[in-house]
Amino acid sequence: MAEDDRPIALDAYEKLAEGYAAKAPAKAENGYNEHPAMRRVIGDVAGLRVFDAGCGPGFLTRDLLDKGAAFLAAVDVSPAMVRLATARAGEGADIHLADLAKPMPFLETDDFDLVVSSLAIDYVRDWRTPLSEFVRILRPGGRLVFSVQHPTASYEWLKPPSAFGVHYCEVKWTSFTDQPVTVPDYYRSFEEIVNPVLAAGFRIARIEETRPLPELQAINPYKFHRNDTFPTFMIIDAQLS
Repeated sequence: MAEDDRPIALDAYEKLAEGYAAKAPAKAENGYNEHPAMRRVIGDVAGLRVFDAGCGPGFLTRDLLDKGAAFLAAVDVSPAMVRLATARAGEGADIHLADLAKPMPFLETDDFDLVVSSLAIDYVRDWRTPLSEFVRILRPGGRLVFSVQHPTASYEWLKPPSAFGVHYCEVKWTSFTDQPVTVPDYYRSFEEIVNPVLAAGFRIARIEETRPLPELQAINPYKFHRNDTFPTFMIIDAQLS
């Protein structure tokens, strides 16, 4: 199942889409951790041409538009997520159904200043294709900011057979739907995150291990302590060298 041509998490996200769109902004790991951390690391986007790789229901897409991106294109592998993102972004973004594991010929070469990707590239086993596409569509000196599961948390959550390498795993999600949804994913070690980025031609400017907003402490003290002492996500800020 993990090795065929079908995106591994497509069926899961078709089931999760509505619940994820409704609940993620208030969830400790998303709305109080990864979402604000990504926005902070991305910084000012006013006047930039931005590509959102794996946009989900359009949370980041909408935020980038609101912050003045001059043009925004986005893709997701899930038709349900594309519908939600299109509704959230309105006419401000050009959103396509596409698989990050495959070339995206509808995107022009040297057309973007910034590529962002929020917890999406995790679901692609071989990063060479998406990273080479990011290099192709970025202008010289362009920037890539993407988030992934932190290898420490991912190792504990996904329980791969080894902490080294890339491993297909499955885990049940219970937070977004009435019934548990089995979500396939790839565990990826630290070197399997960093080295492909360097090999693609990027220079890593910064790595951030995310921590929750202080506001979470009053809302969910357990999750705040947990995510403030044990890294959940990691953000890579890279630039074409």
